[in-house]
Amino acid sequence: MSEIITIPTITNDGRGPSVFSMREIDLSGEMTRQLSGQIDAVNFRLRRSVGYSADFHIAGDPTLLIVLNGTMLITLPSGESREFTAGDMYIAEDYLAPDVAFEDGVHGHKAQTLGDIPYNAVHVKLSRR
Repeated sequence: MSEIITIPTITNDGRGPSVFSMREIDLSGEMTRQLSGQIDAVNFRLRRSVGYSADFHIAGDPTLLIVLNGTMLITLPSGESREFTAGDMYIAEDYLAPDVAFEDGVHGHKAQTLGDIPYNAVHVKLSRR
């Protein structure tokens, strides 16, 4: 039996604005235990933020974020935003091509913690760009 899990992703083409998309990962196995194929990673870090706010920036290296606690608001240059809370995961992989200069409000995404609950997350660096 095969299922698909979808993970929200912040991505771009290295030149234009960041957008939200969905990455699909195939799972296989019995209904009681389904696994993806092995996914390589470079490293992982643990994060805690309280009262965090960052203006437009890029992720650079593709990173899977798994939210353990709290809420992170991600806002794109288009004004579109999404909240990620405990149990959510998302991938940040927006970047700039080597010949493109960063323009605030054009490239990247904003990030801000919401509420009084500390934002705790696992950052898994999937690869180096």
